[in-house]
Amino acid sequence: MFEHLKGGAKCQELSLSEYQEKNRECLDENKTAHCLIDDQNNHGLVCENILKIPKGKCPFFDTKKERMDTRQCQGQKCPSEEIYSLTAVKFDGCYEIYRENHDEHTEF
Repeated sequence: MFEHLKGGAKCQELSLSEYQEKNRECLDENKTAHCLIDDQNNHGLVCENILKIPKGKCPFFDTKKERMDTRQCQGQKCPSEEIYSLTAVKFDGCYEIYRENHDEHTEF
């Protein structure tokens, strides 16, 4: 379940202890904690499998499908090579407010 971060916090600001706390929950599902932006531009934590994300794309949480998906990265700092979904937090472009006219989802 996607849990919004409290107080308007952003994924890039999350502490290691906050990730570890969520990761303990995720271990019960054999998944890993991810901090993602959803399709409503909310930042939150969710338990997901680690996925390879193509160059120039970012993982996000699709609230309609209730799972992680990918879409084109926006902004200046985007992945210039294939990444693992966990490392998206290193790329500010993955957390830009998303403009729907650029929406290109990739099905897994």
